[in-house]
Amino acid sequence: MSLTNYKFHIEYRKSAPFNMDNKHSHELHEIYYLQSGERYYFIDDRIYHVNPGDIIFIPKKVLHRTTAANNDNHERTVLYFNDSFLAGLAPNNNKQSIMTCFYRESKALRLKVAEQNTIETILAKMVAEYKNPKEDSEIYLKSLLIQLLVHTSRISPIGDGANFDPLNPIHDKIHKIVRYIRHNYQKPICLAEIAEQFYISQFYLCRMFKEVTGLTLIEYLNNIRIKEAQQLLEKTDLSITEISGLVGYENQTYFGRMFKRITGTTPREYRKARFTI
Repeated sequence: MSLTNYKFHIEYRKSAPFNMDNKHSHELHEIYYLQSGERYYFIDDRIYHVNPGDIIFIPKKVLHRTTAANNDNHERTVLYFNDSFLAGLAPNNNKQSIMTCFYRESKALRLKVAEQNTIETILAKMVAEYKNPKEDSEIYLKSLLIQLLVHTSRISPIGDGANFDPLNPIHDKIHKIVRYIRHNYQKPICLAEIAEQFYISQFYLCRMFKEVTGLTLIEYLNNIRIKEAQQLLEKTDLSITEISGLVGYENQTYFGRMFKRITGTTPREYRKARFTI
């Protein structure tokens, strides 16, 4: 499903076990609530073991992928919304407050039974309204979304989210590798170096990294570098050559090629578009 033209979308689905083909990101914030079954959710640089009653918050532009944790069917409700959907309904400081769950270190909350009932009631109302829209449906959906965000922002996370960490040693190894990449993306990184550092063969590293994340190791590295380059293009006056070097590229031509492949535009066009919004 393409989310390009949506400012709000919600859906309930029941599915057999499957692995999302590729890790992806989009311009919409995403909330994922699991009602039955088990899933693994790879978000940015962390793998979460998701169980019924868990709710996941994925900020816009963050890489993510969900995969099967076992052979059981699963039910989930997923909603997406962009920044403009809540525009004008809350002052900026209040908007930041109700979006708290998107910006915590752990992107998952484990809900108590009473909290699950509250969240499931709100989500069910949203799904029903979205399927059968009325003239005032948009404002009603906005009010329900704000209720959902306020309720979840008031729930205190349990510790640092370690209770979501999968016990699978392969996931643990990949988690450590992606953390290493995120902390060292500005330096030259090669497959052989990572394989040696983490005591794993290059062949096995390539296979397991792709299986868990949906990307090759080099694709993941390029995505991290280009995401950081986007931030620098938006927030600094540094030249494109300087930014290219700061995010780990020794060749500006290669940087430009990767930037366009991942974002669909050149670095210069991207910066110009952000300054003309």
